[in-house]
Amino acid sequence: MAEPPSPPEPSGPDRRGFFWPGGLSARLLILTSLFVLFGGALIVPPTLAAFEEQWLLDRVRAAELASLATEVAPDVVVSEQLSSELLEVAGVEWVAIQSDGVRRLVLRGNNMSRTPYLVDLRDQAVASWLAAPFQTMFGGEGRMVRVVAEPRFRDAEFIEIVAPDAELRQELTAYLWRLIAVTAFVSAMAGGLVYLSLNLFLVRPMQRITRGMELFRTDPDDPRATVKLSGRRDEIGRAEVELALMQGDLRAALNARARLAALGEAVAKINHDLRNMLTSAQIASERLAASADPDVGRALPRLERAPGRAVEPDRKSVR
Repeated sequence: MAEPPSPPEPSGPDRRGFFWPGGLSARLLILTSLFVLFGGALIVPPTLAAFEEQWLLDRVRAAELASLATEVAPDVVVSEQLSSELLEVAGVEWVAIQSDGVRRLVLRGNNMSRTPYLVDLRDQAVASWLAAPFQTMFGGEGRMVRVVAEPRFRDAEFIEIVAPDAELRQELTAYLWRLIAVTAFVSAMAGGLVYLSLNLFLVRPMQRITRGMELFRTDPDDPRATVKLSGRRDEIGRAEVELALMQGDLRAALNARARLAALGEAVAKINHDLRNMLTSAQIASERLAASADPDVGRALPRLERAPGRAVEPDRKSVR
């Protein structure tokens, strides 16, 4: 029996196993890990942006409450010491209020050596909102942030504060590392569950079907090549049913071919033996033709015609 041809060698990226593994299970693990990490990375910018926004709002509310102390001060004027204490408690340097179109400096701290960058919490674009935490963390040290927001405890158009962003940068960095750790843990758990689920319901059944096809190609009569039906109603179950039917049809065709081959071999052997016997009979009749016995002479034509008719068609078929 001729050796079955080997499957063609893979070409392209599949040949480089160190870069892109050929196994479906390994590919599934790599893709699942990449997609889950990518999904986790998408969560980081909006989470950091929300953290920074809440931190700035907390500073605004604290400064707004501190500015209310000026309303009860004599002549609506606070001393420098009280002003410093209020600013220190609120964690800001300047507090201003705009009401009826007039901007009024309520609490004033030290003079600023650098112009602060502006963050308007009333109306922020999505791109600037997402980029703000990274600008805070990597924008350099010694910067001041000017925050404008809507007041909650005052009847005013807006409240404005100026605060150093050093503390915000430190808290953002610490929060980022905590967020990375939590995201990595959740991603690992989710990725592992997704990988195990897909491997159980898709990869392993496909490996079993592929193994059955390989065994069937090597030896169709191998009982291990028969695909065991799982009873599933999805595409995997349909593939199992179709493969089992195909294997049955191929086995029937191979068995029929084997029977026909055996029958043809038996017929050829019988034909060969019959030709030998008839040839021997024809040779014997030719020897009898030399006999002078009149009875033999009368029977000899019929004896010669019988082997001749049997041998001659076979000779014609051979020619």
